[in-house]
Amino acid sequence: MLEYKGRLTYAKGTYMEFVVAPNQDVDFGDILVVEGKNNDRFYIRAYDFKIKSRWSGMNGVSYLMSKLDENGQVVNQEELDFYLGGNHTVKLGIAEQLCYADGQGQLFNPKTCPDFFCEVRGLTTDDTALLNEMKGDLEIGYLKSGREVLKLPVGIFGSKAITEHIGIFGTTGSGKSNLVKVLSSSIIDSENYGLLIFDVHNEYYRDLSLHPRVKERLVVYNTTPEHPHNNVQKLALNYSEVEPEDITACATFSEPQLDAIYKLASVWQERWMDYVLHYDVDDIIEEIAGSTGQKFQSRTISKIKSICWNLEQELNISNESHLNNGLTAIEHMLTNLEQGKVVLVELKNISPVGEQALSTLLSKKMLLHYAGKSESELSRTKPVLIVLEEAHRFLGKKEQSTQNVFARLVSEARKFNIGLCVVDQQPRLLADKVLSQLNTLFILGLASKADRGKLEAMCRKDILQQRNEIKNLDCGEMIVATNYMRFAAPVKVHKFEEYLTRMCPDPSLAAAVTLPQATMVM
Repeated sequence: MLEYKGRLTYAKGTYMEFVVAPNQDVDFGDILVVEGKNNDRFYIRAYDFKIKSRWSGMNGVSYLMSKLDENGQVVNQEELDFYLGGNHTVKLGIAEQLCYADGQGQLFNPKTCPDFFCEVRGLTTDDTALLNEMKGDLEIGYLKSGREVLKLPVGIFGSKAITEHIGIFGTTGSGKSNLVKVLSSSIIDSENYGLLIFDVHNEYYRDLSLHPRVKERLVVYNTTPEHPHNNVQKLALNYSEVEPEDITACATFSEPQLDAIYKLASVWQERWMDYVLHYDVDDIIEEIAGSTGQKFQSRTISKIKSICWNLEQELNISNESHLNNGLTAIEHMLTNLEQGKVVLVELKNISPVGEQALSTLLSKKMLLHYAGKSESELSRTKPVLIVLEEAHRFLGKKEQSTQNVFARLVSEARKFNIGLCVVDQQPRLLADKVLSQLNTLFILGLASKADRGKLEAMCRKDILQQRNEIKNLDCGEMIVATNYMRFAAPVKVHKFEEYLTRMCPDPSLAAAVTLPQATMVM
């Protein structure tokens, strides 16, 4: 039997009020169904409550107060219960209409409202029109309705969401890393998408290596892996693969220093970094002066040499090819992504300078690689999602204005089947232009009112009525707002271990695929 919740008493536009039935609980964020005529179903979300009584007026309150003693205590509880019980007092739920389904099960945005005193009930598996739209092919959790978690899968459609960019926002401990692991596992199972994760804290491999398909679907790159094997590849670069933009993105340079970097690259082309590292400062100054007529100070060239030397040591940059089955490390990575694999680039023991340089270089190589494909080739290419953690370092208000590669990815990558997943604790630090391009938002717990306000302003769906719900999200709970869903949905994200157990119920199988964790030594 359907769970009866109450009766509709008022509707205006998408605003609705309903009487909560006695002995029934309705919470903030509950998704309910109003049964209309002709088998129409109106889906509503409760976002506030109020109590009404025949005693609500001042005269009524004064009369009830007269039933108390001078200390405000009840004199006759039985008499007071008579006045407060029965039909004298009602609890009203305030809700917004999310969408409705007609008798044939077709879903529409709000265009009409139900009749007076229609029945209000809880959500069930019979509401297939709504649930099918929310299921997606990349499952991430179960639908949450108030305090109850329904066993109704919720996910995103990767073909729609990945190339239109994703934002994952939440404070420390809200469940961002767990969400990325669950999303990665769904992509591994799907085989229809590639995933590149810049793993700042080396926190993903240990858990993802438990997936039963890890050997065929997961590849890890590490500059100094302690235990290299089929799933962990050594990441090394060639001098010719490093361009001036990769250097300028990772450190702060003065105008003369920037000018010198680009002059060096224009004179020595793809061998510029090799020559900078192996020529003396005076020789470099003389060579550039002879070629361009411009003479730089020694401290300008010394700063460039210092940054290049640090990167050479950290990122294994040399003249060697470092072939892997005939491919360089970067070519091998691009091949894995095109095959729909999950690629982890571990960055924990790399300095912030090296981390930014490597992230910029690899993302740029991917963008250029996909941009060079013809339309027919792109139509056969699997979409790839790049996960960028602590994204404000690359896409902050100041950084975004420099038009770095990540700013280009946000504005251009969709046409090349590439999407960006921005992960951050403080969305207010990101450039407004970046936030406006994120068509799917995963909003976890955010402590700052400024962060919540920024997402409310930039979200493609109206989440203003979910302020109370967002403010009180527990760890692992989130609001999913995406273009193709009719409304922002509350979701309880799967715990990675539980999700993996459900996908692989045999514990011996999971244990059999466990691999030693990749670590780095410096």
